[in-house]
Amino acid sequence: MLDHLGQRRRMPRLALSGAALLALVSLSGCAGRGSVEQEAVRSTASGFVLATSSAPAEACAMLAPATTEELAGDGEECTDLVSDAAASAPDGDALDVEVYGRDAIARSGDKAIFLARFDDGWRVTAAGCTPRGEDLPYDCTIEGR
Repeated sequence: MLDHLGQRRRMPRLALSGAALLALVSLSGCAGRGSVEQEAVRSTASGFVLATSSAPAEACAMLAPATTEELAGDGEECTDLVSDAAASAPDGDALDVEVYGRDAIARSGDKAIFLARFDDGWRVTAAGCTPRGEDLPYDCTIEGR
């Protein structure tokens, strides 16, 4: 780096160490966020599972916009599909949750719900999902694009 007189200036080691420290602090800030997000995902997924059998309209309100759009475009009645998805919904009390940035999956046994984080919180993008085999996408009763 050159100073105002055009002479080579040495960058202080402290500045480099400070940049490295800033990077580490930033990364460690992300590491602790998983557990907070996991609880939010678990809460949303559990609420969705409960609503599928007791309040289908409430479950429909928990769907992501693209998922709701997809159902409407297919001419399907959301409340009917949500009730159908209840049979293949994971156990809401025993959910294993994995968060991948703004996406998540909540599973219990071979049943799963997929979620995404939006500005207003976590929403369900696909539900009533069961695996079709290794390296194959899940088969879902409700899904968006």
